[in-house]
Amino acid sequence: MNNPLEQKLNHIMRRLQTDSAIDAPADVLKYTKDLFRTRAIEPKVSVVQRVLAVMKIDLAPNRAAFGERSAAGAQARQMLFDSGDNAIDLRITASENGFDIRGQVLGGGFEAGAATLSSGDFATSSEIDAAGGFGFENITTGEFSLVVASRTQEIVIEQIVIK
Repeated sequence: MNNPLEQKLNHIMRRLQTDSAIDAPADVLKYTKDLFRTRAIEPKVSVVQRVLAVMKIDLAPNRAAFGERSAAGAQARQMLFDSGDNAIDLRITASENGFDIRGQVLGGGFEAGAATLSSGDFATSSEIDAAGGFGFENITTGEFSLVVASRTQEIVIEQIVIK
């Protein structure tokens, strides 16, 4: 017991054993514990960047496209939209019940995202696959907006006229 460290430890143990202090009231302890519990559950707020895409190319079947080799014999209307780091390729083909739209997000960051095509009260969604592809079937004629979304970014294409 000559060791000063052991003496200090024994002194602290005696003080703890003879402590007669009272705890805080139970409701105060519960309130304090709940403060930390709500902080842990609160989700992180993330900012989603919204980008407006600009049309670069619109190749329609049976329409002359100067400088484009394969546009004259194409059966699908092909549209290319640019949004900075990403681009969206759309191909619109006529089907028995309207139009089929196939698209692909070029560039990364949209795997497991979603594409939503909307017009007025109508809206339909499609999941984006690992290659960036998505599609919609049996779309009627009209003017549509397309929103391609990931967790951190949205690309918006407005005024897509399908006829």
